[in-house]
Amino acid sequence: MAGKFLKTGVFIMLLVLLGALLIARSVEPERARAEPSPAAAGTPPAAGTPAPSVSPAPGPSPTPEPYADRPDIDISAWEYTLVNGENPLPADYIPQLRTVYDGQSFDVRAADALEAMVSEARAAGLVVYITSSYRAYAAQEYLFGKKVSEYVYSEGSEAAAVEKAKTIVAYPGTSEHQLGLACDLVDQDYAYMDESLEYTALSVWLAANCAEYGFILRYPKDKTALTGVMFEPWHFRYVGEAAAAYIMSNGLALEEFVALY
Repeated sequence: MAGKFLKTGVFIMLLVLLGALLIARSVEPERARAEPSPAAAGTPPAAGTPAPSVSPAPGPSPTPEPYADRPDIDISAWEYTLVNGENPLPADYIPQLRTVYDGQSFDVRAADALEAMVSEARAAGLVVYITSSYRAYAAQEYLFGKKVSEYVYSEGSEAAAVEKAKTIVAYPGTSEHQLGLACDLVDQDYAYMDESLEYTALSVWLAANCAEYGFILRYPKDKTALTGVMFEPWHFRYVGEAAAAYIMSNGLALEEFVALY
């Protein structure tokens, strides 16, 4: 009987060993799949194998500079001279002048451009009068003093009248007319020089074509706070063709254009 139990025990032990062996063989492939390869574990690639390149992520596109297309000019040149309350002319400034249409005088360097513009407007069937162009410092003093006198009563004091007059007539030394590069252009229908002139056939034509001859509408309707001058649809200023085209197409005042440089 003891021999029978011994044989049975040996048989069971063999079965247990055989099962353990089978289990070990089935686990080994799983372990091999679970373990990372040397490359995946951080082992450097074999010599001669190029490392993969990593492309940097694209950055944001640079924002274009405002007015980067402005003309390449020398802003210190004579035709870009800025005349206003902060940039007055000396009392003795007198440009070299030439007589143009309607007995007016204009800076000799821009006189041909003015006459070409007036001639073209007349050829288009428009009546054009140059009512004012160059104006000496003394003449500006007289006009300004006259305007102050008109407002003394309504404004209550001479000081207040002076400030009111500055919005209508340039203070002596701050008028572009003294510069010799500005002119007032009207047609036969004008009675008063006010904003209603904006709608005359001449003013419409000038606003559309002045830049071709190097002129700009100097005091636009939407720039009065910047220029300090009321809207003057009759007042045109010579700045040269490149600057004029840029100013008019971008809706700038001369102050804004000069500030770009």
